[in-house]
Amino acid sequence: MVEKFKKILGTIVKEKGKITLFAILKMDDLTDRWTVIFSAPWVAESTLKDNFAYLRDLITKEFASDEVNLISRLGIFTKDEHIVQSLLVYKSGSEIKEDVKINGNIIHEGYVLESASNA
Repeated sequence: MVEKFKKILGTIVKEKGKITLFAILKMDDLTDRWTVIFSAPWVAESTLKDNFAYLRDLITKEFASDEVNLISRLGIFTKDEHIVQSLLVYKSGSEIKEDVKINGNIIHEGYVLESASNA
């Protein structure tokens, strides 16, 4: 799954530009499903719905239906959201291997594919 998300990351950067945060996480009670957290400078409150549809479409094109079923949540956020700021402590390529509490959520496993740590 991680390699396919990296491919999606490359597509987004090519088509849309810079990304603030792109992370996939297994969190809370959903230990067998992924949560996708995404933020970019070009994401605004007024464009959340369009950006959600854009990322959803990339995911459904890249992943088989049984793989899509392993994704439970897709969160698109502006860079000011607390969860984004909390995850920006991790650098691009970081892997979360043990339970850590972030923004009131327990993350059991995760990959930070892109992080503008200075954003």
